[in-house]
Amino acid sequence: MVKSAQTNESGLPAPLPAADGERAQVQRWNRLIIGWCLAAIAFVYAVSGLMGLPLYGDGAYYFFKLVLDQAPEVPNLRFAAVLPQLPALAALRFTDDVTLLRHVFSLGYAALPVLSLIACWLAVRRLAPELILFPALTLVVNQVNFSAVSELLASLYLTWLFVLAAVLYPRSRCLWAYGVLLSLVLPLLHPLTFALSFLLAGIAALNAVLRPPVRRVWTWLGAALAASGVLRLGWTLLGANAYERSHAAPADAAHYLLPETPIQALLLLMTLVLGLALAVTETRRRGAIGVKLSLVDTGFMLLPAIGALIAAEFLNGEGIQLKAGMVYPASALLMGLAVSLALDSGKGVPAARSHHRWTRYFLSCCLTVVLLLSAKSAAWWTGTRVLINTTASTEVPCIRFGPQEPYALQWPWMTVLDNWTAPLNALVFRGPWPISLLLPGDGCAVLARTGVARLGHWIRRPESRLESRFGPLRHADRFPDPASTILE
Repeated sequence: MVKSAQTNESGLPAPLPAADGERAQVQRWNRLIIGWCLAAIAFVYAVSGLMGLPLYGDGAYYFFKLVLDQAPEVPNLRFAAVLPQLPALAALRFTDDVTLLRHVFSLGYAALPVLSLIACWLAVRRLAPELILFPALTLVVNQVNFSAVSELLASLYLTWLFVLAAVLYPRSRCLWAYGVLLSLVLPLLHPLTFALSFLLAGIAALNAVLRPPVRRVWTWLGAALAASGVLRLGWTLLGANAYERSHAAPADAAHYLLPETPIQALLLLMTLVLGLALAVTETRRRGAIGVKLSLVDTGFMLLPAIGALIAAEFLNGEGIQLKAGMVYPASALLMGLAVSLALDSGKGVPAARSHHRWTRYFLSCCLTVVLLLSAKSAAWWTGTRVLINTTASTEVPCIRFGPQEPYALQWPWMTVLDNWTAPLNALVFRGPWPISLLLPGDGCAVLARTGVARLGHWIRRPESRLESRFGPLRHADRFPDPASTILE
């Protein structure tokens, strides 16, 4: 590899040269802006955690099971999914306060994307700071997903650091150890993580070819990651359960993969186009087809505007979904583009660090994330306040939950809570006074007859047990007539 002013003796991107005067001041301002952006993102994620947003969807059941059974939920044998639950599991030893446990549980999940982005910035800030735009774009498009406990999305957050560090610090022993850890964790996260394992194996193979001094290490690491991918692929093909196989049906696959609204689809497309434009723009001086920087500027300026439109949808109860699976291949493509740009930088290509547009681009990504996550948190806060009032404002011990009842959950902005986990969240989000249980179907009649609360078709718990962990409750035995225990 031919050395240039942009590379060091190993052919890697060289650190930014020491600057003085006006240039040094600009660099300080750029890093200050990035720092404030990261702080803003961390703040809105912390607020979302304190509001309990990670309890949307499956998160409500994970928390319910952890608090009631004092055991973490292992969904569909995805054992590594337990990791974000460990702080709340440890907190159970010191407190039984449900609100405090909810905060610990939620912050454990909210911390994952924040720590991932901060770690990526620390990895790239000296050698190739422009690469932070690629994980930032992933974070932007991930905002269309309401699930904070998705193992598929968690795999992206865990992988980004390795992708960036592998091309910038191929001799790092800590990186090698992290690669081994990923080869063990990824197969235990989600049926589709074999794709990430193969991507990381490909990056390892590139390092084995391009970095002769560490070829042996990267060859073995690539083999471990490839074996991890093969193992997960075999498990997916032969051992998928009925729930996982159901997503293979065309109608279910479309619902699983695609965003809910055209504006969300536009955001997904925009992030891919911007990622590709960044990679192409930075190789233009090597003879590649260039993209006018003004078009890239315009694209990043439009991101917050698109985010504002999606935020308005969220507040009106539109476009709310567990996750759009297309975010996963889109993020994998962004990883590939980041690697391509990093390798080109190593060959002496003037990177985006030669100008300061990338700082403005990151600011645009930050603003979009803050807008979308704030809207999701506001929608969730509104929904939980209504749920608290609903279970506290009646005198009967049970409220029937169904497609058209209770009335308070039928407003469009209640879509965020009006799903199968509403009976679980009604126990978690509550005041200190006795509340009514919210039970689906004929659950109220079953409660009056047997004293067992059927919170879902597979979730049954004695009322006395719910009382001990989530009480106080209004009790069915206070009403001699079973019919009087039900609020239609």
